[in-house]
Amino acid sequence: MKSFQRKWQGLEITIITVIAVLLLLLAYLNWAIAILALIIVVAAYLVNYNTIHNRRRLAREQFGAMMKNVTQASNFALQNLPMGIALVNKQGTLVWNNSVFADWVKVDWNKLQKMSALMPGFRIDKIWGKSGYMTEQYGDKYFQIIYKFIDPRDTRPDINSEDELAEHAVMALYFKDITALEKARIKAEEDQPVWGMIQIDNLEELTKGLSDREYTSVWTDINNIITDEIDRQEGFIRNFQDDMYTFAISRGALHAMEEDGFKILERIRKLPSPRQVPATISIGISENVGSVKEVSSRARAALDIALGRGGDQVCIMDGESTRFFGGNTAGVEKNTRVRARVVSQALHELMLDSDKILVMGHKREDYDALGGIIGVTSIARTLGKELRIVLSKETSAIEKMVTVLKEDDFWTEHIITPEAAKTWVDANTLTIVCDTHRQEMVAAQEALEISERRIVIDHHRRAADFVENPLLTYLEPTASSTSELVTELVQYAGGGVKLSKAEATGIYAGIVLDTKNFVQQTGARTFEAAAFLRRAGADIERVKQLFIETFDSVQLRAKMVFEANRTEGIAISVAPEGLKDMMALAAQSADMLISNEDIEAAFVLYSLNDGGIGVSARSKGKVNVQVVMEALGGGGHRTVAGAQLQGMTIEEAKKAILDHALEALHSAEKEEEEQ
Repeated sequence: MKSFQRKWQGLEITIITVIAVLLLLLAYLNWAIAILALIIVVAAYLVNYNTIHNRRRLAREQFGAMMKNVTQASNFALQNLPMGIALVNKQGTLVWNNSVFADWVKVDWNKLQKMSALMPGFRIDKIWGKSGYMTEQYGDKYFQIIYKFIDPRDTRPDINSEDELAEHAVMALYFKDITALEKARIKAEEDQPVWGMIQIDNLEELTKGLSDREYTSVWTDINNIITDEIDRQEGFIRNFQDDMYTFAISRGALHAMEEDGFKILERIRKLPSPRQVPATISIGISENVGSVKEVSSRARAALDIALGRGGDQVCIMDGESTRFFGGNTAGVEKNTRVRARVVSQALHELMLDSDKILVMGHKREDYDALGGIIGVTSIARTLGKELRIVLSKETSAIEKMVTVLKEDDFWTEHIITPEAAKTWVDANTLTIVCDTHRQEMVAAQEALEISERRIVIDHHRRAADFVENPLLTYLEPTASSTSELVTELVQYAGGGVKLSKAEATGIYAGIVLDTKNFVQQTGARTFEAAAFLRRAGADIERVKQLFIETFDSVQLRAKMVFEANRTEGIAISVAPEGLKDMMALAAQSADMLISNEDIEAAFVLYSLNDGGIGVSARSKGKVNVQVVMEALGGGGHRTVAGAQLQGMTIEEAKKAILDHALEALHSAEKEEEEQ
């Protein structure tokens, strides 16, 4: 319109100029005629100008009315699209929305509102500057949100600075109601079947020495609770061995059991027992969709993990993560050595079939890891196999015992570093891991990854991140120590394994360490193993010397105990930096803290050489410190556990530990109240 007006004005000026020139020429020839012509031209212009002006005004009015109608129509369409629209700035504040959005989400325009307040869980920082889509729930509605970043430079080329850009930029959010579709999808997922397996952990211990009638009574009580629970969830269950079940339930039923905290575990524990031994069960469940073979294999693996963690718990594997429930009962010691004999024979055969053997423990070895290494090495040494022993660089905690071992040239020649192990090992090397089953915790992780033949010997309750594809696993959470387990393997090993006095002393030291001088996690088999080691020449006096303390260390422990912070029975202390043997001092300090009447769980933090934070955790039993440490990437036992934290400050680590510990404490207290 404006362009047309400019062209017309230019034409008018040209015509007036031409007429003026003609009039001047005419006046030069005859001024009277020129005046008459001027009058005629002016009169014609005035008449024509009025007509054109009126037409222009009418055209402007018509055009304005048309544009007003178009604007009103577009605004109406924008406000009433079957889609909610909102504009949000970088601070997450709602700056504009259409009426459909206001109908779906309660907006108060009397005050500035954050999208996170209107829709809890919405975070503008996750999508700022991006384009894409996501799904969000609001009340009983589900929305697909298409988001697009509106860059002000697209319409404001004068914006140069980042501050101006941030000030004027917005995210456009387009909300589509997908409630019906999403609810249908959720229902379909909830109806999907999940596969599981159940095992009675201790049927043999429960029924040993009972008559057939008493056996049947005990088994029937357990069976009725198991089958009733699955029937209540409208599932399928079959008993295929006396102590084994397979079942299928819907995913929705599984989630209901999770919300209920798997009360079936508690119901089983409360059953009366003729031998005063509480009955427990373990459950493994495969949740995610896959082939029948994959689902069944995952359920079996989940059950193995639950059993490996001590039983009396549920392990759920969905292919991406692993969840645990229960695990509040101390494991029952196995009175039979049948498995030890079978494992020893299998270990012997695998060693015979190997040309090279690599033995290692966990990083920052303690005496139990060293004891396990010594026991396995003694078996391999008897077979005359080419072998190497890996010790990590940070071996100060076991330095005294390593020095004793190196009095024998064999140990001096065969101990290597993790770097050397990486070059020595190959795919066919038999790699034996002691006192840990977590791949990231082994002393030589790169060497372990190269080897394709692996054996795991450990006494810690099983974690989800197990060493991949082991040929043989000997995991006994009820054992006092890995040193106890390898002692039994040595006893059953063929070829007449002979332990030197130093080797027997080293293994004995491992048992002493993990049992806190035979007062913790100690069973009949622990003392039997200790007796065997004593007969083999274990030097008790030398073991005492290994654990002897200086006056400074005693003083330091007392200081750490004195400076501990206590919250609801949870004690946390931090060790000073730059001290030698901090792992041992932290463990000892945690032991001192937990010996106090008002302390249910104790945690001592200390600095690691790599910049991380070590944690030594202890519990009287109410708080499962294994679960607390697992939440932070560690593990251990119900009453003794630890972790190595990375990427945290001391204060962040203290807060994370306290939060998880209080959660475990409150959960245990709630269970006690319900009983």
